[in-house]
Parts: sequence; C-alpha cells; structure tokens
Amino acid sequence: MRLGEPFTIYANPAPLLLSRQAAFPGLVSLGGGELLAMFSIGQAFDAADMRSHTCRSRDGGRTWSAPVPMHGGTALESESFKPVRLPDGRLLATGYVFERPDMVTPIVDPATRRILPLVTKAAWSSDDGATWSVPRPFDADAPLELSGPALVTSDGRLLAAGAPFHLGTEGHEGWLIESRDGGGSWQRLSVFYRSPGGRVAPWECRLAELGPGRIAVLFWAYDTAADRNLDNHLVLSEDGGQSFGPALATGIMGQASNLMPLNLTPPGESEILTIHCHRAPPVSLTLRRLALTGEVREEADIFTAEAMGAATGNISAQFGSLKFGQPSLTRLSQTEALAAWWQVEDCQHVIKGARIELGSA
Repeated sequence: MRLGEPFTIYANPAPLLLSRQAAFPGLVSLGGGELLAMFSIGQAFDAADMRSHTCRSRDGGRTWSAPVPMHGGTALESESFKPVRLPDGRLLATGYVFERPDMVTPIVDPATRRILPLVTKAAWSSDDGATWSVPRPFDADAPLELSGPALVTSDGRLLAAGAPFHLGTEGHEGWLIESRDGGGSWQRLSVFYRSPGGRVAPWECRLAELGPGRIAVLFWAYDTAADRNLDNHLVLSEDGGQSFGPALATGIMGQASNLMPLNLTPPGESEILTIHCHRAPPVSLTLRRLALTGEVREEADIFTAEAMGAATGNISAQFGSLKFGQPSLTRLSQTEALAAWWQVEDCQHVIKGARIELGSA
C-alpha cells in the first residue's frame, strides 16, 4: 500500500471576502475516470445554511470543477448527504437534515444535550449528478444518523446503517434499514448492535458487502454514560443483514472511520481497507489493511498532527472542537483507491483527498 500526496478537492477561493466552510464529503465513481463529490458548504461548520454541493472530476480525481448547489430548495436546514449509483443507472443521495429555527440556535443545546429535529431524506439524479430532485423525507421509524452512503448489495437491495440519534446515556442501538424500490421507501431490517443497557452509541456507521450475503458495519463506539470513546467496533452478518454476530472490538482507538473490501477469498483470509480518524493523542488519519479477526496487517498515516486533536470526554465538547473527519474510500480500479475527508487547514474547513496504490489485484 502506497500513499500519494494529499491534495485539495475544495477550499474557499476567497477566504478574505466571504466564509465558505466545507465538510462531510462523499464520492461516487461514474466510470471512465469520472468522479462526483458531494459535500456541505456553509458560513460555519454548524451553520444553519450548511447546504449540499457537488463537484466533478473527469481525470480520476486529479482536478475538480467548482462546486454547485445540489438542489434549489429553500428550507432552513443544515444538510449532509452521500451519493451511490443505483442498478438502474440513477444516482441516489441519502442523509439527513437538522431543521433550524433560526440562524443562531445550535444543533446541540449545551445545557441539556438535546438536539434539534433530525429528518432523514433522499434525492435522485438521472443525469450523473448534474441535476437533483429536492431531497424529500422518508420514514425510517426513527431519526437516524445516516452519515454514510447507502450500500447496493449484489442481489440489488439497498441497505443503510445508522443510530437513532440522541445524546442520552441509555437506549442507543444501531439499525440496518432496507429499500427494495430504489430508496423511495425504507424498512428496518435488523438491529446490528446494542450494548447492555444501550449505553454505547454506534455513530458514523459505514457499510460494506464482503461477498454475497456477507455485510460488515464499522462504527465509532462512544460510551455515553462514561463520556468516553471506545475503540472502533466491527459487526458481521452472514445472511444479508437479517442478523449480526457479536461486535468485534478492533483495538483501534478511532472515531469516524470507513471501510472498503480488499481480498475476499478464501473467506477465512478476507481483508478490508479501513481509514480511521484518531482525534486523541496520538492524533492521525490512518489507513489500515485489516483482517476480519481484527489483526492489523499494514498501516500508513495520511497525516499526523497533534494540533488537529479534539477535546476529550464530554461529547458536546468533542463535537464543538472537531478539526477533521468523515473519511471515505472510493475504489478507482483493482489496484487504486481514493481517500477523501474534511479538515481544518489555514483556518478554513476544506475537502481533501489522497490516492492509494493497493498493490497487485
């Protein structure tokens, strides 16, 4: 595994004249070296005008167009969406919005830890992301933190993973939801994780299919009662997501993370490529080649920087001090992938990327 130099997908082109802070990127390959990036831009990291935008690369991620708004909706909502290619060729963006009563009310009340209303939404594009429908709400039976893209399985279903989002000290669990109509309607398929008493919140959930019927979920595990981060947890299903085995505590002390299938045969030797935000010392954004037993077989730091760390302990303080996050992995070919993430650079929230040489297929 070899890393290329990090590059910028988007940064505010006029930071002395206006504030345009970018975060929460997701990428989808359109084929032929063309990529679409989707991320949010607003006046500040948690601003009420944080709206989804898209930009495009036609040379495998080496250069990028200027971002344009994803849609023309006018509701006062802060948005986060991620794209995926559907079997019929359309693109689907899923995610959520926080409904904002005004421009200055924070998402999390610092005194009560209550959050503003969260609504899951979806949007579609029939022209490779040039235009999108206005995102519309869908009923997921709970306000789910769908911060990662949906997964298209080998049998044509759509799966998405998230936790009913709240900051209480109990009642947390991770849900897998399913759609069989291209994202128009969703039903809960299973609970992939619940700790005793529901004290541990599974946040920033990311999905991968590791073979027909074999579904993996990687997530940030946070003990809400003790106000502390745990190591990243991984759960596996062997029946298409209908049930999951016990969670594997990976020993990797990361928060927001992601995964991509690597070598899947024979099943006992399956490997995944993972990327982890480490916001407590030693601070880094790190890639790992990981066996499904939790064994780390190779690792490489995209960056290390203690100054990029976040506050520890109280989750409100952590959320308010984030300096990088939501890493993603997009396969470009059998031997190459692209990592993307947001970070603070020169006092600006920007979208970054790095190419990864995976070695022989």
